[in-house]
Amino acid sequence: MLFNTPFTKIFTTLIFINTCAFTQLALAKDEWKLTLKNAYIDRNFDQENVKDSGSWSQGVSLFYHSQFYDTPIEILEHPLQIGVDGSMQYAVRLSNDKHVNDTVLPFDPVKQEQAADYLKYGGTLKLKYDQAELRVGELWLNLPMTAIDTSRQLLTTYQGVNLKFPIQEKLKVELGHVSKNSPRNEEDFYKFSYTQKGIKHYSDGLDYLNLSYDVNKDFNINYYYGHLENLYDKHYLGVEHQYPIADNIALHSKLRYFNSQDNSSALHIDSQNVGLLETLKLNNHTLGVGYQRIIGDAYPLPDGFLPELYFINWNVTGFFKENEKSWHFVYGYDFKDYILGLNSIAKYAVGRDIKMSNGDKNKESELDVLTTYNFQQPALKGLSLQHLFTRYQQDYGSDFTENRFFINYQYKF
Repeated sequence: MLFNTPFTKIFTTLIFINTCAFTQLALAKDEWKLTLKNAYIDRNFDQENVKDSGSWSQGVSLFYHSQFYDTPIEILEHPLQIGVDGSMQYAVRLSNDKHVNDTVLPFDPVKQEQAADYLKYGGTLKLKYDQAELRVGELWLNLPMTAIDTSRQLLTTYQGVNLKFPIQEKLKVELGHVSKNSPRNEEDFYKFSYTQKGIKHYSDGLDYLNLSYDVNKDFNINYYYGHLENLYDKHYLGVEHQYPIADNIALHSKLRYFNSQDNSSALHIDSQNVGLLETLKLNNHTLGVGYQRIIGDAYPLPDGFLPELYFINWNVTGFFKENEKSWHFVYGYDFKDYILGLNSIAKYAVGRDIKMSNGDKNKESELDVLTTYNFQQPALKGLSLQHLFTRYQQDYGSDFTENRFFINYQYKF
């Protein structure tokens, strides 16, 4: 642990954030955001020889975002602007220690203990010139290979430098170097790593390029290249199109392609992922059908439970095993005509032709039902409730039922 007591952790981090931001505190345009998250997660396995996992925890996070402010430096009639961001995320376990790694709280594999609490914090220096923005320090990157995971307690963050700028109005460029990551269930920042056949391989960082082109307001093309040094490279191409058919009827199409190849002689990675999702919105209803196919090896993901949210079929479990072909079906309903703020969505996925090490073929299926209620009363603004029910089954392996309950509160000032 970084500090000896929870109170010392919170106090030290608040000093850190205020030190980053003290020059801006008197300015009303800057933003503070306080979030509270109560998370109860329980996974029950059908097999008696597999331990159930989960925990109940309370999180409190504080985020500071400054505006950009002019400096005395001026280049070609444009001033160089500066700003700072800061974050503190803290969570304490409310449940008894199950002595199982639930991927929510830090876990000591030697002592077989869940942490009683944990803290994550970071700061970012940001510079802006004309329309170009440079950030150094803690990075929040919702991109292939560096997604932000909100599905458990505290958030995944990254450390490095990135630069964003438009080449023209429709074409935007982002590039950067990510040196380390802080997984959702860890305090510190760590080097990227990938485990293959029980051996952990490390990387000195991720270099990436992201291009986004808006053909028009309804049609976007996205290309991403990531070079995870000494591990593997990833190419991603995504096409999204929204087609308004009539009033309150629209078709949303997503086509996504991933290609990963090792760049290290110590690894063998040759995997592709092709996915298509068609979603029809009809008044309060959402209907969707998707297909995803893994060509070659199981699709590689870095250690640390870093998700790949750009996949067409990303679920509680990953449908990205070797040679897997998966379909998924989605139905959602907005209850705004009856209970404003209440939404529910159900998703059923089935994957087949999974190649196992012994030559057999496996099959898996997953049912997810997510229900969310955002309170509408002015006195309860920012408060929401969420429940996720999951039922996962496979021919060879462990089946489980999982429930996640979240009480979220967000306040900006």
